[in-house]
Amino acid sequence: MGSAGRPYESGLPRNGLQVLAAGRTLLGATMRTIVGSVLLLAFLVAPGTTDAQSRQALADAARAFDESALRAEDNSAKPMPVRKWMAPVRLSFANRSAAPGLVEPSRQAIKTIAAQASIALVDLADGDSSANFVVYFDENGLNGRSGYCFGSARWDKAKVITRGELRLNPTRIRDFDRCAIHEPMHSFGFLSHPHAAESVLSYVFKGQRELTELDRHLIRTLYDPQLRPGTPAPVASQTACRILAKWLNTSTGDADAVCSARTGPIVAN
Repeated sequence: MGSAGRPYESGLPRNGLQVLAAGRTLLGATMRTIVGSVLLLAFLVAPGTTDAQSRQALADAARAFDESALRAEDNSAKPMPVRKWMAPVRLSFANRSAAPGLVEPSRQAIKTIAAQASIALVDLADGDSSANFVVYFDENGLNGRSGYCFGSARWDKAKVITRGELRLNPTRIRDFDRCAIHEPMHSFGFLSHPHAAESVLSYVFKGQRELTELDRHLIRTLYDPQLRPGTPAPVASQTACRILAKWLNTSTGDADAVCSARTGPIVAN
């Protein structure tokens, strides 16, 4: 016997080794041919596919911006101009004793959005009359809707937001963190909901508990200096689209194809 510990091929006759070697050569050539064909196919197909995906990603992001920042509400396609903060947010809590353990999560959510918007945030003492952004812990809700969380914004004639207000329900044990990040988005100028988008503003993607990558792009776009408060929706839609194209690393050609014909929100969800 005496074959223990030897390479497997050592037990083959000489002609067997030659056949095996020839088989390996043929297999190697076949694999090289297959790999070469796959690479060629990828070269021929990928550019068009990539372009289509790039354009679709930009179109989806632009639609999310229009629906969240440039329309009156979910059930209306009425276009609205840009509304945004231009001065520091001066934050105060009206009744922190109602939910002391929720003060910091609420503050951090607001700070996170303000940081993305490059808007300074100043913490004030409770009840400070100079506050322009006030948080209430309220389990009674508004408009007869108990269990409700609500975020609002007020703006002046120039469409500069001058006041934000949050009413956060401390009994929302299972999803308070979602309320805390969703509602301030409204107070920062996103007054509607892009339900088809993967965003904390969407009621379709309800599992979001923090800003998504798209949310960060939307905030940075709204607060880009190119978008001035009061910019009409048709102009803002095209400008926002091109800003988003930069964040998404979209080519100039794809940006032109997607952005040039945009006019603002079209159809309400």
